[in-house]
Amino acid sequence: MNELIKNPDMAKLGGERREITVLFSDVRGFTSFSEKHSPEEVVSMLNEYLGEMTDIVFKWEGTLDKFIGDAILAFWGAPMKQENHAELAVKCALHMVRRLEELQQKWQSEGKPVLDCGIGINTGVVLVGNIGAEGKKMDYTVIGDHVNLGSRVEGLTRKYNVHILMTEFTMNKIKDLISSGKLWRTEVTGIEKVIVKGKEMPVSIYEVKSTRPGSESKITEVAEEKVVTMKEK
Repeated sequence: MNELIKNPDMAKLGGERREITVLFSDVRGFTSFSEKHSPEEVVSMLNEYLGEMTDIVFKWEGTLDKFIGDAILAFWGAPMKQENHAELAVKCALHMVRRLEELQQKWQSEGKPVLDCGIGINTGVVLVGNIGAEGKKMDYTVIGDHVNLGSRVEGLTRKYNVHILMTEFTMNKIKDLISSGKLWRTEVTGIEKVIVKGKEMPVSIYEVKSTRPGSESKITEVAEEKVVTMKEK
């Protein structure tokens, strides 16, 4: 808002190319959950979940782009430049999973259904700016191949049954932080090289999770010879 006040031209249609890190988060089994519960129950639980996750995005200085049903799209590196955008996004994702585990315990104690989620993270140059119909409705959002890749990677969390997956592009940004211990208690495990739907080049994907208290951060690389072609989202 302060940037808009200082630079009114930012409120016009258009955008700029910028390197950012994007995070997609989606609730697993939400369609099935919705079918078995009243709209009021669905909205109540969804609002609680989205409210908690939004607070965490803001805590880690992210830009909340939009809610897409039960999904969240957030990014770092715009509108304000953040040199550590990949680090912030990964820390946010780890925090989201920790908070979700607390919510799951709470829902279980209350006799409510337990929601789960998958998170996909990717880093790259995208177009960021105002998209829409000038004077009617505009969204400040991100568009580009790296945004699409982030969404595809989030979808793969179900296939590999993990909470967080990131691409090699994000990994390259935080690898030194993990190796040096600056990104502490973080375990990164290379899954495999995948060719996601709509792409031709393989991309290495990594699971990210917090280690147990007292454990050191560690990295396991992807087996280079292993390439899998994905036909689904």
